[in-house]
Amino acid sequence: MKKKGISIIAGTLLGLSSSIANALLIDPSDDGSIYSNGNVSDSAYLMASGSIQAVVEFSLSGVGSSVSSAQLSLNPYGLPLWDKTVDIFGFSSNDGILTSSDYNAGTLLGTLTLRDDLTYGEDSFFDVTGFINSVSSSYVGFNLRTTGTDVFSSLEYNYGHSAQLNVENVDVPEPSTLAIMLLGLGGIFTTRFKKA
Repeated sequence: MKKKGISIIAGTLLGLSSSIANALLIDPSDDGSIYSNGNVSDSAYLMASGSIQAVVEFSLSGVGSSVSSAQLSLNPYGLPLWDKTVDIFGFSSNDGILTSSDYNAGTLLGTLTLRDDLTYGEDSFFDVTGFINSVSSSYVGFNLRTTGTDVFSSLEYNYGHSAQLNVENVDVPEPSTLAIMLLGLGGIFTTRFKKA
């Protein structure tokens, strides 16, 4: 009976440990604003305003192959926010550095609607899980576009932190973990059949 209890506990712990999520909070590798004439401003706040696009790039080096959740967070640096809707475009990047070619980059992922009462340093979140799971590059970028003028926190100018990527990896069990779990389950079944 004691062996059966130990086998059940071991099998349960191994099963749970193989599905525990691993949370990451990733700061940008680079961020800034890109103007329609090709000028890149990457040492100021993020500004999106008509022909000016705010761009944030992140390294995916710590992100695993199985992502259960990925959220892009933005927080205002300047108030008021003149446009409450931000179109978010996602793109792959090879170097994580802002260049003029990042202007108009990406595929529309959706629109983030900002709350009316959003304050300095308070985050708004946009789900980018599907996009992160679809890319195979080392870096990703997000191009933020508005018709009004919105100013968001950057690496250089912020109230606590810049835009961030919040990712939860699901750890995929290694073959040896699966083998040990199967042995534990086998032990449970053999002790059950020996008694019968």
